[in-house]
Amino acid sequence: MPNYEDVIIYGDQPTTCPRCGVRTKILLDLSHTKYSTQVHACINISCSKEFVTQSDYQIRL
Repeated sequence: MPNYEDVIIYGDQPTTCPRCGVRTKILLDLSHTKYSTQVHACINISCSKEFVTQSDYQIRL
């Protein structure tokens, strides 16, 4: 399992890679959970960094 050491707070703009700045694709969408977590991967072939994003707004369950 990858080590997701980067957790980024996302907003209303498209998510970009923290390493190279290229847009990303969503690998896993857990936006229905308390912390609205998503796992992203960079679409730049030479980068391919995977990281986690979370909303700063918590859903009350």
